Amino acid sequence: MTQVWCNGDIKPAETALGAQDRGLLLGEAVFETLLCKGGVPQFWDAHLTRLTAAGTAFHMPLPYSPDALQQGVLDLLKMETPAERSILRITLTGGNGGRGLVAQEASPPTCLMQISPAPKRPEGLRLWISDTVRLATPKSHKTNAYLDNIMARRQALANGAEEALLLNQHGRVASCAAGNLFVQIGKQWVTPPQSEGALAGIMRGQLIQMGPAAGFDVVEGLLDPDLVSRADGLFVTNSVNEIVAASLSGEVGAAQKKQGHALCEALPQFSKF
Repeated sequence: MTQVWCNGDIKPAETALGAQDRGLLLGEAVFETLLCKGGVPQFWDAHLTRLTAAGTAFHMPLPYSPDALQQGVLDLLKMETPAERSILRITLTGGNGGRGLVAQEASPPTCLMQISPAPKRPEGLRLWISDTVRLATPKSHKTNAYLDNIMARRQALANGAEEALLLNQHGRVASCAAGNLFVQIGKQWVTPPQSEGALAGIMRGQLIQMGPAAGFDVVEGLLDPDLVSRADGLFVTNSVNEIVAASLSGEVGAAQKKQGHALCEALPQFSKF
């Protein structure tokens, strides 16, 4: 039986959350997904900072200190031999306040952590432009409202691709169903700004930082599908797969796959937690 960490205790996953949890009933929840390498969460501080900001924005203050959460992760890891690659998900919900847009009674947030096996990192991703619209908003957070992402990914799979590309209401590129997009045009790499509907991804930030050292400049800019189709290269970033080469017109070329792998190798590696 799978075990999770919930509000300070290790519990069976099947019974950890009650039927009154507002994350279940109303989607009142935010989350972070971290890649663990050899049992060590990568970019822990950055993910925790983003989770704290999202919780604050939605009036769900994180009820545990970083030290308490770290101990919870260690307790979970002790229960099995750490895999070379695994996924840590931290979910923060509105707690057991029940139905109603605003809880009738004060309900402390629920914090849930779980570890799952990580899929093999893909060498390349074929993209499909989805008809799901991602609204361009000034600032976005990683919430549990993922139905649009799910439907976009299903549409991509049905059309022989592995990942979906989402456009905003202006017909410009916002993001992928699970990640941010970078478009290579010569030595310049362009990625949509948050105002276009992109998430402030942890890997997105890393690639922006490492660009000059890797021989290219990363800029935020508006991207239309035609420009994407004519790009010299495409890359999708997220915290699980890190940096993966992509294509909008078929199989990803060997050189681009090699470039994506090299960028992953250049990322900071965390060996202590």
